Amino acid sequence: MPKFFIERDNISLETTGKKLITFTGEEAYHLSTVLRMKPGAVVTATDGQGVVYYLELTEVNSTTVCGEVLRETRDHSEPTLRITLLQSILKGEKMDWVLQKGTEIGISAFIPFLSTRTVARPEPKHYRRKQERWQKIVAEAAKQSGRGIIPTVNPITPWARLAKILSHQYVIVAWEEEKSLSLRTALAGREQPAEVFLIIGPEGGLAEEEVEELSAWGALPVSLGPRILRAETAGPVTAALILYHFGELEPIPSTFLSSGE
Repeated sequence: MPKFFIERDNISLETTGKKLITFTGEEAYHLSTVLRMKPGAVVTATDGQGVVYYLELTEVNSTTVCGEVLRETRDHSEPTLRITLLQSILKGEKMDWVLQKGTEIGISAFIPFLSTRTVARPEPKHYRRKQERWQKIVAEAAKQSGRGIIPTVNPITPWARLAKILSHQYVIVAWEEEKSLSLRTALAGREQPAEVFLIIGPEGGLAEEEVEELSAWGALPVSLGPRILRAETAGPVTAALILYHFGELEPIPSTFLSSGE
């Protein structure tokens, strides 16, 4: 069952003290027509700010779905470690795949960027349309995977602007030409940071001079091992490894679910 995202404005308080949540637009259509929900069904919703609501539907039609909140708890579905993936734009559906799977794994934000070997280069006039399409893919993946937030897809970013974004951040660059430092060694013994910026190149990889420039900005090039991963595979796999290393893929303790903490 997908988790539905709501705004604070979706929540109302009756004089009796009951909390109601109202879905409209696409969410109402999805609940009523796609999922064929009926009054009495129990669904979950999150406000994207750390609270998850369990509600019983009281009214269902194609334009409006209402439900009464039965219980609300802290949302434990989000990792405490934020990962921002900087992915050089990939061709065709490869980029869609990265956004979808990265969202499922737990990536918090995406920054599509242009590098020397980037093959897919949309015209600037199409940047906004691309961003909007990618944001929809991320939103659907967030709902399906039970995320507590909808990750942000940032605007397409030219290489020259990366220096400012990466300044004073903990930055990892997955690079197939790195022969000495592994991801495991880079993370070993390090306290968990608040956020990791992860950089993945295009199909042809990052150029050596680009990695040198990133290193000068403070980034840490790491190896992912002796096998070469496809550009669309490297980001989700590396993000999963980082989250695993810091214990962010453990199950939610049942005491949290039963106590409402």
